[in-house]
Amino acid sequence: MRHVWSNERRRLARTPEIWLDETLEAPGSPEALLGQKLLVSEVREAVDSMPVLWREVVVMRDIEELSYSEIASILGCPIGTVMSRLARARSALRQLLTSRVPVSRPLSKEART
Repeated sequence: MRHVWSNERRRLARTPEIWLDETLEAPGSPEALLGQKLLVSEVREAVDSMPVLWREVVVMRDIEELSYSEIASILGCPIGTVMSRLARARSALRQLLTSRVPVSRPLSKEART
């Protein structure tokens, strides 16, 4: 099962990605669309940089929307293991992404006036 899933992910990665925003009338500005594409690429890079065990679980659950029992069946491990790997992976992903996002500070009173 795991190899079938892995092969399917590899096959899908080779197909070109189609953005719906590009095929429809874009409701936002070009800057907003660029920002959205950059965010997607940042998330993709962060997921790709994670260890394989965590990456598999994140992709299966959050992208492919498989249930915990389906993931456990594919990986051949207990559901509790899937849940703990997912929690650790999401925590690591959160840290990776927050380290890449610039922190905005509120303006001081002098700067606002």
